[in-house]
This record gives sequence, structure tokens and C-alpha cells, in this order.
Amino acid sequence: MDERELIQSLAKDVKLSVLDENMDAFIEAYHQFLKQVQSLESIQTEGVEPLVFPFEVETSFLREDSIQDVMRREDILKNAKHIKNQQIQIPKVVE
Repeated sequence: MDERELIQSLAKDVKLSVLDENMDAFIEAYHQFLKQVQSLESIQTEGVEPLVFPFEVETSFLREDSIQDVMRREDILKNAKHIKNQQIQIPKVVE
């Protein structure tokens, strides 16, 4: 598969069309992209620990989870307009 066919195939995969008069610009951009990828491949990553998130984030503002008083089901259902099978029934919002 030559470069023109490759670019047409990739464009088709992402639902784009490339006009013939723009093909040379796409081929040039493709070559530049390949050079950038090759430069990334030359970076030595031996012994570098992978990052999940690259920034240190202060998490002291988060509180510890604690068990709190919760309302009983019966008390909650007393306030509901419509109940079905011990659950609150709401009007349909999606048709």
C-alpha cells in the first residue's frame, strides 16, 4: 500500500475525504508525524517509573468516610407521591 492509499484508507476510517489536490500536503504532514514518532522512540526510558498522574495533588481536604445516621425506608417513602414495590416511582422523562 503506497502513502496515497494509506492516507485515503485512514481518512475513510474516520469518515473524512481527502481531495487529490490536498494529497501532497497530507503526505508531507504524514512524513513530519513519522519523524516526530521516531524522535520519541529514541528517548531512553529504561528505569523511568511510569506515571499515572504527573502532578502532585494535595488530598488533605478529603475527609475520612464515616457512618452517619440514615433515614429509614419507611420515613422516606412517606414523603413520596407514588410508590411501587417499596420504591419511589417517578414520571417517565425519556420517550
